[in-house]
Amino acid sequence: MSDGAITTITILLFIFVLSAFIWPIALGIHLELEGRKKRGEPPAYDERQKLARLRAGSRAMYALLFFLVLWAIINQTGWFDWTASILDMVLCALMLTWCVWASDCILHDGFSSWKDKRKDADLMVITFSLPMAQFVRAFCDSGITASWVPFIFACADFAAFCAVLFCKWRREKHTEREEEAL
Repeated sequence: MSDGAITTITILLFIFVLSAFIWPIALGIHLELEGRKKRGEPPAYDERQKLARLRAGSRAMYALLFFLVLWAIINQTGWFDWTASILDMVLCALMLTWCVWASDCILHDGFSSWKDKRKDADLMVITFSLPMAQFVRAFCDSGITASWVPFIFACADFAAFCAVLFCKWRREKHTEREEEAL
């Protein structure tokens, strides 16, 4: 067989495996939504929260595009040797995109569900960012990455999440005080 035929067969098998993994999940989501409609339950998230997550995704995409352009400029100028590492770029881009999306969702209540009204839903972001930082640290420790810049991005994400949660907490306290004053 030629290399083209092998590549085509591999791609088709990959698409088949991917669809075999995704269709049960999609079917389960569809059946759950249809069951909710029949039972008359409210949706898990209201439209305001869905719009907040979409806006956050848009902002994360723009941040990612800006980051990639900036990375390419720095790489072309040759200021730093580590900018040639694709793994460093991907890890930094993932950390940045996650930080922008999650921070925007936190600030606009995109995480807590309509039915569930938990106060600690936003703290899950910090709980998730710590293992991510440790995952990136393992890459940096083992020397797989060209530098420690991805770990710096992961630590900056954690600090940004803490700052965003603190700002949201202050804003909620201020709103409560204003409501009590009325």
